[in-house]
Amino acid sequence: MSRSAIPTIVVGGYLGAGKTTLINAFLRDPGGVRATVLVNDFGAINIDAALIENARGDTIALTNGCACCSIGDNLLEAALAAAEAAPAPDLLLVEASGVAHPGRIADTLSGVAALAPATCLSVVNGARLARNARDKYVSRLFAAQIEAADFLSLNRFDEASTRFLRENFTPLPPTAAIGDLIGTGARPHRPGRASRTPPESTGYRSQTLAVPSPIALETLERWLRDLPAGVERLKGVVTVDTGRGLVEPLQLSFSQGEYELMRASPGQAAAGGSIVAIFRPGAEAGIMAPEDEESIARPGAGPRVH
Repeated sequence: MSRSAIPTIVVGGYLGAGKTTLINAFLRDPGGVRATVLVNDFGAINIDAALIENARGDTIALTNGCACCSIGDNLLEAALAAAEAAPAPDLLLVEASGVAHPGRIADTLSGVAALAPATCLSVVNGARLARNARDKYVSRLFAAQIEAADFLSLNRFDEASTRFLRENFTPLPPTAAIGDLIGTGARPHRPGRASRTPPESTGYRSQTLAVPSPIALETLERWLRDLPAGVERLKGVVTVDTGRGLVEPLQLSFSQGEYELMRASPGQAAAGGSIVAIFRPGAEAGIMAPEDEESIARPGAGPRVH
């Protein structure tokens, strides 16, 4: 007996839109759905340590029956492996890179017979909507990510951003969560819709930075404030000395001039110590990692004991 086609959702959206947050919210409460998440190559999803059952190779098994796998260099190969797993997942989720075109990913996935036609869900950050839509370097890709969508997940929207979206883009049904699209007969992506759009990742560059541990919080924040305009996105986990008798791992998220530092889980901390930087088109790629003056003065020094 042949298996039913596996429902497939591509989660897209520009850098810093909130894709990882949306996917993690689903993974924390998947409602009994066994999902496999394929993660783009610009960095793995930060999974809560309490969810991780075991990790082997490029796959993380979660306690709720879900799994996260690295796409690596071949999306089609990763999708085939996920679809052929026994037992097969109830849902395939693909987190598109923030500089990728979700419609192109959906077109690629149509080559896997076991998968149902993909539904494209694009996350849009309302706080940066007008800026990105008008930016000469990113506007074409940004608009293509929205226009290729079947549904939109609206993040940080207010009256002004809602009006801007309505006046400048084709109206699309909004959805609050990934679970809203499961089992509802959501309209799938129409093949070929991406054919006239700009190639994904054109002009973007990435760099991995090793960060000294621990680094003074003041040093890290000064470095973040002084970053050149070409740095579009930073993501990673660093060990920070707060200067108040506390050394702790923090999850760093920087997007288009704004940054946030949040407490990292033990599982995230274990994979910490580095930051992935993404540079916008037209920018000179390459920055120095933050350097702690105290670490420079005492080479090889470890964390201070408090």
